[in-house]
Amino acid sequence: MLVRVSVLRANVGRLQPQVPGWNVTVPPSAEPVVPQDAPTLSVLITYYRGEKVIRGAVESVLEQTVRPHEIVICDDGSPDDLQAALGPLVDEVRIVRKENGGTGSALNAAVRAAEGEYVVQLDQDDACMPRRIEAMAATLAARPDVDIVATDAIFELEGKPVTTFEAVTPFPRGDQRTAILHTPTFLWPAIRRSLLLAEGGYDESFKAVEDWECFTRLVLAGAVTAFVHEPLYRWRLSAGSRSSHDSVARIQDGVDLTAKALAQSPLQPDERAVAESLLQMRRRWLAREQARYAIETRARDARRRSLQLVLGRGFDPATRAKASVAVLSPALADRFMARRREHADPAADALAQRGFRLSA
Repeated sequence: MLVRVSVLRANVGRLQPQVPGWNVTVPPSAEPVVPQDAPTLSVLITYYRGEKVIRGAVESVLEQTVRPHEIVICDDGSPDDLQAALGPLVDEVRIVRKENGGTGSALNAAVRAAEGEYVVQLDQDDACMPRRIEAMAATLAARPDVDIVATDAIFELEGKPVTTFEAVTPFPRGDQRTAILHTPTFLWPAIRRSLLLAEGGYDESFKAVEDWECFTRLVLAGAVTAFVHEPLYRWRLSAGSRSSHDSVARIQDGVDLTAKALAQSPLQPDERAVAESLLQMRRRWLAREQARYAIETRARDARRRSLQLVLGRGFDPATRAKASVAVLSPALADRFMARRREHADPAADALAQRGFRLSA
């Protein structure tokens, strides 16, 4: 386990860019840092039913101005033919195969198989901008004490840019520890492989936010984290590609993530107070989403779940009023919700389903 918690907290509020040629936020080092040669980086891609997109993801890595050490693809028991989907690019990658077990287990298999000193996550339907590996390598060469380095990302909906990750979730220039309890402050980073393995890898019990849970655990354990303020990753979203059931699973994972942090992470008293408040808020959010899902699916317990919102503690008046309608008539409440979905902004809706709010 890492033991740099007190050092990081002492440096809070003094974050500054320290990588020549790049706008990077990184904590000042507690000791003098001597730049070194860039470490080796392995790009990891988890694969499941991605025959239409995998080639684009691999091509984006092959087009990097600085090539990584390797590309490792974990085939998570996909029923389609990964080698056929890759075509002539199959010789450019190393394939690891396993029975289907979800993204967390596929990432763990890829991490174990990788040879690079750092592992870089790339989703199968996303892409890297040409200088992404270059930016990560430059940061790690200038600051070899950094354990995690991420970059900003472009959010795309149906191929069109919508916003950037940092516009939605600004990277904290102050207390990274408290911030990551609230929301994932970075995604798709390069992580020191030895640290990731030492800290237990990805928790495979999480099915929706296994990455956020892992990053939270690493940051709270004291990992030194840097962020490149340039959108060098393309997160490709599709409208309506997720369901209310997915939203329930994501919020449940958020509840479990917070409870796990409270039980297992080295939290300071002020951080513990924040986490306890977030846990109560996320439990209320979960109850609202479970009620919504029950109404949409005409579940037998729709009235009961709505009644819990009416009578439960901590719910705002608007939530209680809407839940009261659902108690009287779940079908009427469903029509109201369907009408709202018809007028929703597709981009805002796609991001909301993934836990982000589109900035005005």
